[in-house]
Amino acid sequence: IPNRAWAMLPRRAHVFMTRLFNGILRTGHFPTIWKLGKVIVIPKPGKDRRYPASYRPITLQPTLAKLFERLVLKRIQPSLVLRDEQYGFRAGHSTTLQLTRVIHHLTGELNSGRHTVGVFLDVEKAFDRVWHAGLAYKLLDTPLPAMLVRLLMSFLSGRRFFVSVEGYASDPRPICA
Repeated sequence: IPNRAWAMLPRRAHVFMTRLFNGILRTGHFPTIWKLGKVIVIPKPGKDRRYPASYRPITLQPTLAKLFERLVLKRIQPSLVLRDEQYGFRAGHSTTLQLTRVIHHLTGELNSGRHTVGVFLDVEKAFDRVWHAGLAYKLLDTPLPAMLVRLLMSFLSGRRFFVSVEGYASDPRPICA
């Protein structure tokens, strides 16, 4: 169902969705059907389309799942304390801003006659390689309610995807992360 259609639903449907979302929050179980992603491919500009590496995969999630994820994010953000140095996946923390911050710091150190060393870490496919049990352990050590931690672990487990290209779809496959 397109996003526009959800916005135009009658009040009764919104009440039903609120009850559904509250039930999911209460049980800590993310619906299995919402864990299935449809992967489409977008050709990269200027690349030879005969090669798989010439395409960018995009995963489409069910609209209700995206709405619910937004709601959960609003609930967990106040409990998570991120360091100012964390710039990935944060609103208002672009890589350009981080680069400006580093240059400002380096300039100050050089002007003071001090030597400076920089260490930068960019973990390739970091989200795909997160150790789920370790993440749960860390999340339980935050002010986040245990019910939300259980929901996040349910969200991460049992995810699947299928690939759709030119009207053809693959069989669903598990996401091994």
